[in-house]
Amino acid sequence: MRLFRKMNFWVVFFSDITILFFCYYGAHLLRFDALFSPFSNTRFISTLAPIIVIKMTCFFFFDLYNGMWRYAGIKDLINVIKGSISGSVLFVAYLALFYHFSGISRGIIVIDFILTMALIGGLRLSIRLFYQKESEFFDELVFWRRSPKFFKKVLIIGTGLLAERLFREVDDLKKLNYKVIGFIEIDRLNEGMKIHGVPILGSVKDLPRLVSFYRIEEILIVDSELKARDISLIVELCGNCGVRFKVIPALTERISRGIAGNLRDINLEDLMGRDPVHLNMEIVKAEIEGRSVLVTGAGGSIGSELTRQIIACNPAKLILLDNAETPLYRIEMELQSLRPAGYRTEIIPCIGDIRTRRGLDRIFKTHRPQIVYHAAAYKHVPMMEYSPIEAINNNIIGTYKLATMACKYDVKKFVMISTDKAVRPSSIMGATKRVAELVVQALSGNGTRFIVVRFGNVLGSNGSVVPLFQRQILSGGPVTVTHPEVTRYFMTISEAVLLVLQAGAMGKGGELFLLDMGKPVKIDDLAKNLIRLSGLVPGRDVKIEYIGLRPGEKLYEELLIEGEGIVGTSHEKIKVCNTFSRIDEGVFFEGIEHFHLLLKNSGDSSAMLKILERLVPDYRKEAENIPMSARPGYVVKQEDTGESSGTRY
Repeated sequence: MRLFRKMNFWVVFFSDITILFFCYYGAHLLRFDALFSPFSNTRFISTLAPIIVIKMTCFFFFDLYNGMWRYAGIKDLINVIKGSISGSVLFVAYLALFYHFSGISRGIIVIDFILTMALIGGLRLSIRLFYQKESEFFDELVFWRRSPKFFKKVLIIGTGLLAERLFREVDDLKKLNYKVIGFIEIDRLNEGMKIHGVPILGSVKDLPRLVSFYRIEEILIVDSELKARDISLIVELCGNCGVRFKVIPALTERISRGIAGNLRDINLEDLMGRDPVHLNMEIVKAEIEGRSVLVTGAGGSIGSELTRQIIACNPAKLILLDNAETPLYRIEMELQSLRPAGYRTEIIPCIGDIRTRRGLDRIFKTHRPQIVYHAAAYKHVPMMEYSPIEAINNNIIGTYKLATMACKYDVKKFVMISTDKAVRPSSIMGATKRVAELVVQALSGNGTRFIVVRFGNVLGSNGSVVPLFQRQILSGGPVTVTHPEVTRYFMTISEAVLLVLQAGAMGKGGELFLLDMGKPVKIDDLAKNLIRLSGLVPGRDVKIEYIGLRPGEKLYEELLIEGEGIVGTSHEKIKVCNTFSRIDEGVFFEGIEHFHLLLKNSGDSSAMLKILERLVPDYRKEAENIPMSARPGYVVKQEDTGESSGTRY
């Protein structure tokens, strides 16, 4: 009944009746060369109403009046064909039953069928084109098309289904103001052929020439078979062309949305070469579900992502501990909206500090956490060089107090997040994190299972170099860099956190897990790509300046301390040290006690650093081997050398 109340339905309904009349009448005209005999005229009049009723009934049966014809597609046209065939067959049956084909030409039936399909389908197609093109509808009927005055010339990399669909959407969405010049494929199998009238211009290797010749402004990458190294090659090939790049994200980012609507700028994650993480979330959920979980540093980049993943595992309580009010409030509000329907996880934000034993005792006594994920730490390397007392107090003493509290209240599992900077540390931050690793090693065997997970830098974390470079590029430079040979390990925040959860669930206590960080990334290449992704040319559009390594920084990071052999686990991206460094617990805890006394009394930072060097024998040895050009304060200025120049950190 709702259908019958729509004006559009009646317009199409009576239009179809009119079309069917002219189809049947036209079939007679064509068959008899416009010469009707009295007998043929009588037969036409007597069978006109039955054929219209039969065909309209078939059209209803095949849902020709339930669709929105402004969005008509192949399936709708197939229904038109089905309705036309069914109507003609039933009409033939009607003629055989009541007229035995007496005085009825079979040619009329065939002509009527063809006209019905063409005109009924044509009506639907015209409606679709009218709404799709609006004022430009009539431009489609001529041999030339008026292009908008201002548009961006783009190339589409890919010739598959996604590329074809993207072209149609870009062509439809005039607000994007794109003009597709051509398609690019990996090889040359289809070069010279066309997709919807637009040519396949060549392969990826032809990009620099094509971009220059056609003055391309953007390149849209939609080939689902491309790997990160292929995307990196494309960006590198067009490094001096000044074009911007956009990419179609993974399927999970495209669900329920169009291809063009999901086009986004390429980011560094697309170029890092990281394969998707495949996890056994069942063992993670079995570990967390129904339990009380505490996350320290819950307002930070790692801690907040931990809470997002943990809440999906349905813990009974999720306790958020942080000493910063605003980030804690934001993650609490976000988790309230992320909590899956039907889950009754109690989200408990706690303003507190891991350095205050009394506050920790109150939180543990009240909420009784069963699992602790320790992500709270001071991580900024140069800043900790200027604040050694705070680094020791937070990273060492805070970890010690938190770990002893976990033992006191019978926490089942304690997972500490560490860093590659703890390996042969040249910085105070790295040395304090190494001592923190030794703290949980020394406390193992007291009822709580202590686990350490060590990994490198994460993209997008607080204090990451990427936002700094982006701000400097946005302001037009100069981009300040440190040293040409700096390399770092990188992974995304979500990947790191998922692997931390997996390692934590696998751990039985006492392990030090290493996450597979892939190949180290030269910051030179990373920074050049950032500039290129902004549509600029390194060294030409953005001035480059080297400033030397900052305090505490190393040229190269490592994930393994000498003597720590590693073995594989059931997960290909998680390794485990089969030996933990042996420590003299008497000397170690004496050093922790000295830290306590110095913090409480004199606050002598020099004395603290001497204790730190005694607890971590490798501390500062790396710095002795740093060349003069890499040391803080040594400034190198780079000439404008075009492609050979780049940004380094």
